Amino acid sequence: MSESTGEGGVARRDDAAHVLELLGGRCRAQAVSAAAALGLADLLAEGPLTSDALADETGCEPGALRRLLAMLVGLDVLERAGEDAYALTGTGRMLHSTALGPLAAFLGSPEWWTPWAHLAPALRRGARPAFELAFGAGLYEHLARSPEAAQRYDAAIDAFTAQVSQALASTYDFSKARRVLDVGGGCGGALRALLALHPHLHGELVELPEVIARAGTALREEFGERIVLTPQDYFDTLPAGFDTVLLAHVLHNLDDDRAGALLRNVARSLVSGGRLLVVETLMLPGDRPDLARMLDLEMLVLTGGRERRKPEWRRLFGDAGFDLERTLPVAAGSSLLVAAPRG
Repeated sequence: MSESTGEGGVARRDDAAHVLELLGGRCRAQAVSAAAALGLADLLAEGPLTSDALADETGCEPGALRRLLAMLVGLDVLERAGEDAYALTGTGRMLHSTALGPLAAFLGSPEWWTPWAHLAPALRRGARPAFELAFGAGLYEHLARSPEAAQRYDAAIDAFTAQVSQALASTYDFSKARRVLDVGGGCGGALRALLALHPHLHGELVELPEVIARAGTALREEFGERIVLTPQDYFDTLPAGFDTVLLAHVLHNLDDDRAGALLRNVARSLVSGGRLLVVETLMLPGDRPDLARMLDLEMLVLTGGRERRKPEWRRLFGDAGFDLERTLPVAAGSSLLVAAPRG
């Protein structure tokens, strides 16, 4: 926030400068996304390189790339390592293709960036989500139509959930669990982490047919008979007989009515004494511009869904016949909500 000194030496905020700083977020986000899309973190993983070497490796015009590199130094993504050489910072290492790089690259793609231009119209009464206004179809319908977009999206979601999945697998006590149903688990990142860390578990993934088609071969090769892949809409009748059901970053895609309908559907899958595990980002009291608040607006743009506060989760669970037992922090700003069916 920019400030100037008025009469008596009292600091006065420069409101115009503050607005311009806020609007500059588009430049910062796109610079980081471009760095990931160009694979700069992968190229610099073994040590510093000159701007000319990076330009040769990425096929960029050297002068244009140097302008991006200077911005990335200012954002603490890169640091200078000599007169014209660049190295990764800790932040920059997170843009590697094995870390958050695919997510950062996706945030510069048309599937993420374009819908934000429709935010204001999407706020009006009766309007469709901004993604539908931009593409004429919902997010998942669009992904089913566009293999390239689906590939970018899958990579982004896998990158986002990887740290959460590993933390979930080691945070919650799965020693008494035997059969885990992962509902809407995308390409199976969370279920993969659970089965890898807990060899006694068997799992089933319920996802849309086109998602199963993209992820199924690798999962079957890795886990064989320990995993079942069920291609269907999760609002259809779900498989039954599970002691654990997992919903990882699924319910925030849905408004309260559809989220409640899914929870009631899930309840029929659990055996007596079973547990529902929900991984989401909790909204905290207040209006702080934190990760949860940003994700809440992102859900509004992409799917019409929302993030929720803990009292809202208690009410949503209660209406669907569950009691919220406890919450546990996992990773990347996410929390695990453990719920038990009543009766």
